[in-house]
Amino acid sequence: MVYPWYKIKLTLSEVESGEMDILRGAFSQVYIASNAPIGMALLTDRNFDRQDGCFLYLTPRSLPHAMALVKAYSALPQQETPVRRRLVCLSGDPNSVRDDVVDF
Repeated sequence: MVYPWYKIKLTLSEVESGEMDILRGAFSQVYIASNAPIGMALLTDRNFDRQDGCFLYLTPRSLPHAMALVKAYSALPQQETPVRRRLVCLSGDPNSVRDDVVDF
């Protein structure tokens, strides 16, 4: 099965309270428990504006491993792939931000 990218929105209040670190830690545990799949990553925009909160992205290869996080954070499937050169890896496979990585 081919999965889409998923996007999580964190508000400014959530970012300030450390929710990004909590999500990063939870994702890291899932990543390690899943034997570190190639292309599985949690990403964010390298230029996010903390005043508006931020968006985090789960790569398609994060699913189905991270489905519990998708549900817990009400992540929304995306129709299009985010522009990878604008993203930075928070956890998981650091090569997932490269343009030549296949999503499925």
